[in-house]
Amino acid sequence: MTSSLPTLQNLIRRDPASYKDDFAVQYEYLKSKITLFFVSPSTELNDEISELIMFVSHCLKCYPTYHEEFPKMLEDLIRKQNSILPSELRVVICKSLIILRNRDLYQPVLLMKLFFELLGCPDKSLREMLKLHIITDIRNINLRNSNNKMNRAIQAFIHTMLFKASPVAAKIAIQIMIELYRKHVWNDAKTVNIIADGCLSTNNKIMVAALTFFLSNDPTQGNDEGGNTSEEEDKKEKAKKISTMVRCAGFTKKAKNKMKKLERARLILRKEVKKKRQPEGSFLAIHLLNDPQTFAEKLYKELGRLNDKFEIKLMVMQLIARVVGIHQLFLFNFYPYLQKYLSHSQVHCTKILAAAAQASHQLVPPDVIQPLIKHIANTFISDHQTNEVMAVGINSVREICVRCPLAMEKDLLQDLAQYKKHTDKGVSMAARSLISLFRTINRSMLAKVDQGKPGENLSEDGPTDYGASKPLEAIPGIEFLNSSSDEEEEEEEEEGEEKGCCVDKKGEEAGTKRKRLSSTSSNNSKKRPRTTSETSGGCCKTSAYEFLLLQISQELD
Repeated sequence: MTSSLPTLQNLIRRDPASYKDDFAVQYEYLKSKITLFFVSPSTELNDEISELIMFVSHCLKCYPTYHEEFPKMLEDLIRKQNSILPSELRVVICKSLIILRNRDLYQPVLLMKLFFELLGCPDKSLREMLKLHIITDIRNINLRNSNNKMNRAIQAFIHTMLFKASPVAAKIAIQIMIELYRKHVWNDAKTVNIIADGCLSTNNKIMVAALTFFLSNDPTQGNDEGGNTSEEEDKKEKAKKISTMVRCAGFTKKAKNKMKKLERARLILRKEVKKKRQPEGSFLAIHLLNDPQTFAEKLYKELGRLNDKFEIKLMVMQLIARVVGIHQLFLFNFYPYLQKYLSHSQVHCTKILAAAAQASHQLVPPDVIQPLIKHIANTFISDHQTNEVMAVGINSVREICVRCPLAMEKDLLQDLAQYKKHTDKGVSMAARSLISLFRTINRSMLAKVDQGKPGENLSEDGPTDYGASKPLEAIPGIEFLNSSSDEEEEEEEEEGEEKGCCVDKKGEEAGTKRKRLSSTSSNNSKKRPRTTSETSGGCCKTSAYEFLLLQISQELD
């Protein structure tokens, strides 16, 4: 009976009404096989059931009476008997449900919830297939217009999974959220806040996945499962084809078809250059946090709980520092906590120093950061330390003073400025950079020798008080708008010149054709030399051709 299933499937697609009874027989036969499988499971029944399920799923669209019964039967089968079913049959049932979803015979929200529940299954291949389908299905649904109703339902379900589902399913769920954010499908505030809740999870794997998302420099650029690499390879192949076209064009015969190909290549290159110049409009996900103050306080409480690995604790410290620095928050207990781990014997001392610099900003009171700067100076900047340790300490003090200049004391600054005459070049350059910084901020704190000449670009307003802000005289970055408009005008002028050149070329070609006709009508058999008006068309051809080659070579460079 199973050997005739492909032919019966082909006949049903051609004439569904004639083979309705045959389909009903096969459907009832599938039900009986499923009941028999639970009584005595065997591999033969497994193969028969998988073939019948795929047959019914392909032919179900022709018979609307079975549209509700068959998907519910498969859903109940895989949900209730998940632990008993073999892995091959689980994969077949999931594939048939995907087929029904692609043909709009099964609701996407129900399928997503079912697949999210199946992510805790011990079958690794099935989990990978479900993860890939969930990402591609959500991406295709939101391809043209975002379906907010469905997105909210799935996001709410994922949020409950982070704390109630199994650890494996919760980890894959948060990986799906991160992947959809990187693919610009779900890049809203709700997605970011769900991932932020993953940073507070008791499971270390979920916590690390969420922390790496926030600590990445650009969350939109990540591992896209080979998507980015394939796009880069395609771009490289296009660039190679265009470059070979330009090289061969200088040695071959100049014709109209080659001129058209070069024109198309030039337009493609211009579009790619415009895409590179345009800003993506994406920024750090930390900006989308709803309540960063409470989020930073909760992360600080998690530092006391973490006792497993110091690397995870370091990631939490880095995220707290980044949130505090970007949103300019008040978390005064965090700076003394960093002092415990600031020592030259610490392996990750440079990362902790960078976190201390990120966590400092102008709104922090100077009394809070001054003990941190003194601790760095006493621990790292001394004569019994190595030159590399001293340079790192002075540079870290400088980075903290850039963000919070009032935290520096006058005596300490003058002591650090004396290292400008140190024998090691790294230490002396770090001290000189600190001196140049305070020349622009507050030169009165420096010694008279280090204050510089009066004609230099020094600070004129003097030191600002705590909490004071200077009003801006102009909008920062407005000069880039003028430069972009000038570039667009230049491109329009170039396109106009090319069109004018093509029009002149066509007119001159028509004039040369008329002169050739008049010359052939005359009875003079002797060949006469060509006039300058006849040769002008060829010159215009070569000039336009060389102009295209020059433009393409410039854009390739």
